[in-house]
Amino acid sequence: MSDLQLGLLAIGVFVVVVVLGYNKWQEARYRREAERNLKSDHQDVLMGAPGAQPGAGPPQGQARERPPAPEGERIEPTFGASVAEAPEAMSEETASLTEAIDFIVPIEAGDEVAGEVMIAASGPAFAGFSKQVRLEGYGGGRWEALRPAGRYARMRAGIQLADRRGAVSAEELASFAAAVQQAAAGAGALASVPDRGEATARARDLDRFCGEVDIVIAMHVVSTRTLFAGTKIRALAEAAGLALEEDGRFRRRDDRARVLFELGNMDRTPFRAETMRSISAAGLTLELDVPRAPDASRPFEQLRDFARHLAQALDGGIVDDNRASVSADAFEKILAQVQAVQRTMAERSIAPGGPGALRLFS
Repeated sequence: MSDLQLGLLAIGVFVVVVVLGYNKWQEARYRREAERNLKSDHQDVLMGAPGAQPGAGPPQGQARERPPAPEGERIEPTFGASVAEAPEAMSEETASLTEAIDFIVPIEAGDEVAGEVMIAASGPAFAGFSKQVRLEGYGGGRWEALRPAGRYARMRAGIQLADRRGAVSAEELASFAAAVQQAAAGAGALASVPDRGEATARARDLDRFCGEVDIVIAMHVVSTRTLFAGTKIRALAEAAGLALEEDGRFRRRDDRARVLFELGNMDRTPFRAETMRSISAAGLTLELDVPRAPDASRPFEQLRDFARHLAQALDGGIVDDNRASVSADAFEKILAQVQAVQRTMAERSIAPGGPGALRLFS
């Protein structure tokens, strides 16, 4: 091997090392930023008007941020609706890929490709991503979940830009782009990868937006005299339209099976149908997942009224996480915050409780 060849080889190795190092540095930088963002310094919605200094007074209610999901979790690829979504998400029309929340790679074939061929080529390539991956085909004048029996000249693959785990990384976007190209080639098609840098910026921006509106309203009805009997808890919950579900929590859902709000044991002990006659509770927790609740203002009003009814029927009091009483003024402030979240989401054309919101806040 000549000196020139050795020199070129050394340069090539150096460039590869630099690129890998840069990618690792970028990933570490994004991770550090995400960790900073997860350390919430948002004030309680009942601490005062926007801009008020934290610590201005005792909290009278609670708006919690959801904790992040465990790191390193992998999601199996799907070719339509996400199997990882909650039951209420599956009750709606399948949420199609959208530029608002997905990095989409177009795929074109000279001749129509059988859906089963593309699915077979995509399966191994799309495994192991931390964000939801979807594959769609254009048929009948619209985009649809890729059907094994369908035939498509136009297809597209997408990876979700953000969810409650945070934003997709630049490294994962690069891996996804390569996987789509590999899958397309395996099916005799061609994938055209858009600008990944722009997608990375959109992912970070979307993650910031999600952090601003990802609020869970929580309050408690606590005993002031005797423990709450399980039979009475169940009777009151069912009379208000809530049903006990397998995870031990009561939920009120709308006619499309979307959760409006839920009720659980304050000490996190699950309620079970077979033990409701014998169980008792010192307190109950009501929660409203604001971005996942359709028209969240109305569910909040229903939760508020139900909390007051519970407190009266059980001879209890309504308090926040710090055991401070929740006043009528506090309820009004919470409602204002819920409405602010709704407006912010509307500006992004992401409807609370809609398919896009259910995907983002999963």
